[in-house]
Amino acid sequence: MFSDRLKRKSVPYFLLFPAIVLIGLFKIYPILYSVIGSFYKTGRGGVSTFNGVNNYINLFQEKGFANSVFVTLKYCMIVTLIQVVVAIALALFLNRNAVVVRACRTLIYVPVAVNMVIACTIWNMFFSASTGLANTILRTIGLAEQPWLTSKDQALYVLMFIACWKGISYWMMFLLAGLQNIGDSVHEAALLDGATYFQELFKVTLPLLKNSLLFVIVSDTLINMFMFTPVYLMTKGGPSMSTDTLMFEAYRSAFGYSNYPRAYTLVTIMLVIAVAIAGIQFYVMNRGEQ
Repeated sequence: MFSDRLKRKSVPYFLLFPAIVLIGLFKIYPILYSVIGSFYKTGRGGVSTFNGVNNYINLFQEKGFANSVFVTLKYCMIVTLIQVVVAIALALFLNRNAVVVRACRTLIYVPVAVNMVIACTIWNMFFSASTGLANTILRTIGLAEQPWLTSKDQALYVLMFIACWKGISYWMMFLLAGLQNIGDSVHEAALLDGATYFQELFKVTLPLLKNSLLFVIVSDTLINMFMFTPVYLMTKGGPSMSTDTLMFEAYRSAFGYSNYPRAYTLVTIMLVIAVAIAGIQFYVMNRGEQ
């Protein structure tokens, strides 16, 4: 009898074991390896020697590092804000039973199904300064052509647009699932109490949606912090380092210059920034319960 009970209790751990092993190998181990590697330097013959915090000191003295931090945080904050706000608006709109609304759900979710590499390739052609459809449309309606990805003032915003186009529908589905878990009786009670639409939204709906909203905000922030594919495929950090994010700088340090300690240091700094931002978000979202 004791043996049967032990078997039943061990089944969940047995089922979770493969996932734990994969997470350890492909998530935890690389993180620990990067953090440890940031305290070493590579000498002659590829021999690594302990370097203390000198990698961090050297990095903070670089002018390009401050620019990469600024570009990364600017991209992350603007894209996350737009994605979350628009995703909430779309989820509220789609949380209806109308036939037209149900049909729109599939159409709105289409960008999520498009692979990021394919999406970047298509948008790269669309925003081409010489032959792109964007400038063709501008010429047709009598407006001046724009440099788009070749302009240091516009390139980052083009990447933001692509990220929003790709990500809004994805996060909207999580929020829509959260909205559908809120019972109709809650909304009916609010209406009987004489609450207006916005009173119900901010005092009833969003508070009940807090767990889903917190998950979306934190996850979206982390994904945007480590954004890489659009920069690699479309701008390579340019023009004039206007899209040179920390993640792309780490990639370039490792695979462009073979400076792995610098890459490890950049990744470690990104992890610290991401954890700090996530911690602040958790605190702000949960302080009302304290």
